[in-house]
Amino acid sequence: MFIKKYRKARDKNTSILVVGLDSDPEKIKGFKSVMEFNEHIVKETADLVCGYKINIAFYEKSGWRGYKALEETIELIKNETDLPIILDAKRGDIGNTARAYAKAYFDKLGVDSVTVNPYMGRDAIIPFLEKGHAFVLLLTSNESIGDVELHVYHKVLELAKELEKSYPEKIGIVVGATRKEYIGKISNTSGGLSWLIPGIGAQGGNPEVLRELKEKDVVVNVSRTIIFAENVRKKAEEFRELLARQYFD
Repeated sequence: MFIKKYRKARDKNTSILVVGLDSDPEKIKGFKSVMEFNEHIVKETADLVCGYKINIAFYEKSGWRGYKALEETIELIKNETDLPIILDAKRGDIGNTARAYAKAYFDKLGVDSVTVNPYMGRDAIIPFLEKGHAFVLLLTSNESIGDVELHVYHKVLELAKELEKSYPEKIGIVVGATRKEYIGKISNTSGGLSWLIPGIGAQGGNPEVLRELKEKDVVVNVSRTIIFAENVRKKAEEFRELLARQYFD
């Protein structure tokens, strides 16, 4: 179960950092393959994080070879660590299609959580909750949230809280660290929902937002700033300490 694995890793490593394996083949230098690169990242960071988030887009773009690297990366993490894996797929479709996605990700790939787009409502979410944990997109870090998200996020939050009653500890929300002005309000009404926070790192989000989430189950994703750093371990250590000062102290 995602939450149990997360809490165990969080407490063991004193970390709420999740490293995002956005391993774009076009940006990898000095490694023979994506898999070799990912193995390096995992070995350098496994004792510093509470999990890994894999963005499926950077694997799908390479066709079957990319999907093979995705499968091998997941197996590596499962075999070498006890850390949970979040698949950042942002899927959201009608029930029978959502069930197919959920089966592929939880049963075949064996991940612990999947990001889900809630635009089509509960039909797009429940199939994931029946098999594992899902983080529902609420307020993301991109600039165009005013087009749709800002107008409906409160409805999504209410839906997530409603579903959490039937699927306790199996649903969370994605809220970007760049949305500081909304985080306190959302935190006060989010109940037992877990949080996935992107946007700290390359997108410039403020880690001080974590002070309002001390009683929540929180994972903070940092991707490019760590995995493409000259010294991966040092950069991961810096972020673990930065986040820990705001969340644990």
